[in-house]
Amino acid sequence: MFKHTFLQIATSAAAIAIGAMAQANSAAMVNPASSVVVGYWHNWCDGGGYKGGNAPCVTLDEIDPMYNVVNVSFMKVFNTSAGRIPTFQLDLGIGLSEQQFIDQIGALNSQGRSVLIALGGADAHIELSAGDEQPFADEIIRLTDRYGFDGLDIDLEQAAITAADNQTVIPAALRLVKDHYRAQGKNFLITMAPEFPYLTNSGRYVPYIEHLEGYYDWINPQFYNQGGDGIWVEGVGWIAQNNDALKEEFIYYISDALVNGTRGFHKIPHDKLVFGIPSNNDAAATGFVQDPQKLYNAFERLDSQGQGLRGVMTWSINWDMGTDASGNLYNERFIKDYGPFILSNSPTPPPAVEGKPVFKGIQDVRTLQGRLFDALAGVSVRDSEDGDLTGAIRVDGYVDTHTIGTYALTYHATDADNNTTSVVRSVEVYSLKPVLSGVASTIILLNTPFDAMSGITASDAEDGNLTATVRVSGFVNTAIAGVYTLTYSVTDSAGQTVTAERKVTVSDGSSCANPWESNATYLQGDEVSHNGIQWMAGWWTRGEEPGTTGEWGVWREVPDSSCGSGSEPTPDAKITVSAVAAEYTANNGEVNLSLHVAVNEAMDLMVRITDQNGTAVSNHSLAVVSTANLPMTINNAEAGLYTLTVTGTTVTGETINHNTNFVVKAGGSDTPPGEYPQYDSNANYNAGEIVIGSDSALYECKPWPYSGWCSNSLYAPGSSMHWRDAWTKL
Repeated sequence: MFKHTFLQIATSAAAIAIGAMAQANSAAMVNPASSVVVGYWHNWCDGGGYKGGNAPCVTLDEIDPMYNVVNVSFMKVFNTSAGRIPTFQLDLGIGLSEQQFIDQIGALNSQGRSVLIALGGADAHIELSAGDEQPFADEIIRLTDRYGFDGLDIDLEQAAITAADNQTVIPAALRLVKDHYRAQGKNFLITMAPEFPYLTNSGRYVPYIEHLEGYYDWINPQFYNQGGDGIWVEGVGWIAQNNDALKEEFIYYISDALVNGTRGFHKIPHDKLVFGIPSNNDAAATGFVQDPQKLYNAFERLDSQGQGLRGVMTWSINWDMGTDASGNLYNERFIKDYGPFILSNSPTPPPAVEGKPVFKGIQDVRTLQGRLFDALAGVSVRDSEDGDLTGAIRVDGYVDTHTIGTYALTYHATDADNNTTSVVRSVEVYSLKPVLSGVASTIILLNTPFDAMSGITASDAEDGNLTATVRVSGFVNTAIAGVYTLTYSVTDSAGQTVTAERKVTVSDGSSCANPWESNATYLQGDEVSHNGIQWMAGWWTRGEEPGTTGEWGVWREVPDSSCGSGSEPTPDAKITVSAVAAEYTANNGEVNLSLHVAVNEAMDLMVRITDQNGTAVSNHSLAVVSTANLPMTINNAEAGLYTLTVTGTTVTGETINHNTNFVVKAGGSDTPPGEYPQYDSNANYNAGEIVIGSDSALYECKPWPYSGWCSNSLYAPGSSMHWRDAWTKL
């Protein structure tokens, strides 16, 4: 361990001069040298809290100096009619002119503190499409040069994570920005703040991490607002994020899983993982650490295994300086609790062992195909008697960055007494998969010319434009009305193939225009056709099927919208499984599930439940025409993670799969306290209302902007896939 203070950081940083015009200068970007304490700063005044408190607007010069990274919130689309490229607009209600804002960023930089622009936020409408990479990069560069930002934090939430082409366009734009400033000898910081359930191996944030491999500087996940989400630990059981009694265990095990890529989570190197928690109970519905010592203990456990984290993050600085519902000051408890701990304790290499050299900086790494790899970058070795032996390191093995694969390098160092230390590291050379665009389903009229390649593009991070290599199979007969399927495929130089299907409807003119697509995004006022009816969207939506959202849902039937017969695109075969709880409690080793299965065409179903070892523990088969209730039992159930798999086979031989995970806990269960109503899909719910979910647990409707979804059956507490976006499990 070594200690450093802000005074040392501030006095060692070069002062930044600010010009008279509202424009930042071109001084080097400030990057934190070691541990970070990240705080988000509100670009607005008076935010309402989860417990009725208030977060005031504050100026940058009021921020405690122990916050050495400040994320300005937010860069977003303020007006969709102005275009889809996000930007930043300073809220002048805070009391700062643009020049004062720029001056204060410069002042923080002069103290060795980084200021980033945060992209997104809970209510941000961000939806970028292929081709937006350069315009978006240009806007980031414009804002960076104007205000003096040191980087960008990706803070996308909810539907914005996967909207349109965000998962490829945003990383591609940020790579352009990083390379732009690298050419000037600067490092533009790239960070991100995913909600931790999206960091599983197949999580929604993984594409951002993979596409920015070698470009991002750290990741500060949000370990709050996820209710009962958590982690399964062998020998310990389920540890929920909102379990205060097991807070130390949660912090340690979720961090250990992430830094090692275990327990189903995507790997994030320990020196690039920053632990995000709320400043207080007003800042988030759950996740506040009541006893800071529990975080200290978890961090020290990680440090003792040589995997100390980079620091902590909080939402938000304003809440740290805010008041509770009674007007009592929170008195900056967060920064006082964690600033001294993080900034005076930084992970260091193991102490030199007498008589043997000790290496530093040898970790397993991944590098993109075709990129230069320096085997000695960041590697050093010392000996207690001989001092620095870095210049005498010998490396055995090779890394072919032109060929995908995993390579082993062995590092050797020998001291004057002929004592040798050898360390092995693995280097994985990987390639990003190509991206197909323009393959959305479409409707054309009879006898209208149709070009299957019109509007189709393909790109690859390494190979560039691959449109000319796209192959299409299938046919469309424009002389005969019907629904045709085309399959597009493209292969990159690494041999990775991506395929996509496209439905093309040849219509006689009696069908509605603009068929609904499950992966398309619609705005308020957009109209689509579905099942012979024309529908209008009431607000931003994606993936919600018209005709299923109910009286209070997003879709409204357009009066006199019948489209006639026959030509509406045939929907893809679909299986819907409901009434699956997130958790079950075994009773004398027995777990009973009451499932509801719905299909949109006749199918033969095979239903199987497997335990965490992949062993089948319950099976059932049945034929379903539309819906069916299916009871299933697990005997001799052990605590752990289980997977429900429903496989359907249509009359044409098409196979459809539906998977759902749930947790089984040992022991009995208690009846939820209090008198609360059962959730009713036809009721209208407001923030703070409590209901009983399908699993007999209590759920509280989240505050705005999440409360708007509480009345939507697609967010039914305890049983739907997305209930955590609207409800908090108590």
